[in-house]
Amino acid sequence: MAFGIPSSFRSIDRILEQRRKVTSGDTGTDGTADKPPRDGGGGGGRGPTPFSQTRAGLQFADQTMRSSLVIQRESATALAEQQHRDDLVIQAREQKFLTGQLDKRLADEAKVRAEERERARKANINQLRVERQGEFSRLIKAGDQARAVMFALGFGPENDVFDVRARALGTTVKELRGAQALRTTTQEALSRVLDREVTIGREGVRGLGSAVQAARSFVQGGADVRQLLTSSFGIGSLRKGERPGMSAARLGELLQQVTPTGGLP
Repeated sequence: MAFGIPSSFRSIDRILEQRRKVTSGDTGTDGTADKPPRDGGGGGGRGPTPFSQTRAGLQFADQTMRSSLVIQRESATALAEQQHRDDLVIQAREQKFLTGQLDKRLADEAKVRAEERERARKANINQLRVERQGEFSRLIKAGDQARAVMFALGFGPENDVFDVRARALGTTVKELRGAQALRTTTQEALSRVLDREVTIGREGVRGLGSAVQAARSFVQGGADVRQLLTSSFGIGSLRKGERPGMSAARLGELLQQVTPTGGLP
C-alpha cells in the first residue's frame, strides 16, 4: 500500500538540493562559485572559518538533514501503516459485532419458528386425539362393539388412518382409556354366548367358529347378543389364508341356511 509524502518533506528536499549545489561547487546566478573565504594569513585578516561554513561542515549538515528526513519519512510511513492496521482491526471488530448481531437475530427467529411449529404440532396431536375419541364413540353408538374394542386398542384399518397421521406428527396412537377393560368384558360376553374361548387382538376376533355354529346362539339371544355377534363376525384377520370377516348381510345369508327365517326379526 502506498502512503503519500507530506508537502513539508518536498520543501526540505528543495532546501537540501540547494545545499548540495553549494557543497559540490555549483555556481550561483552570477557565475561565481560560492566558496568560503580564505584566510590570507596576514595579521589583519579574519579568524578561522567556522566548521559549519566549511564545505565539510555543509556536507555534514546536508547528510544530517537527509538522515533526519529519512527518519521522518520512515516514521510517517510507519505511523500511516499502523493507522491502517488499526483501522482494519476496528473494521474487523465492527464486522464481527454486526455478524454476531445478525446470527443472534437469525437464531431468535429460528427459535420462534420452531416454537410455533411445536405449538402447531401439539395442537394437531390434540385434535387427532379428539377425532379418535369421536370415532370410538361413533362405533359404540353404531353397536359395532367388537370393532370399537380393536380401535381402542390401536388395531384395525380404521385405526391405521389415525396412526399414519400420528406418525407424520412425530408420535404414535396409544390405547384409549379403558380399552383393556372393554376388551375383557367383550371377550367374556362372547365366550359365554358361544360357549368357547374367544379373544380380541391385532388380528381381530379369534375363536368365533363358523357362522353356522353360532346360529343357535344368534337366534336364541336378544338384540344385544345379535348385535355383538354381527359386530364380531364382521371383523377378522387380513392375513393371507385367513377369514377377513363378513358383512351383516352375508351373516344373515349363512344363518338362513340352518334356520327357517334366519333368526332375523
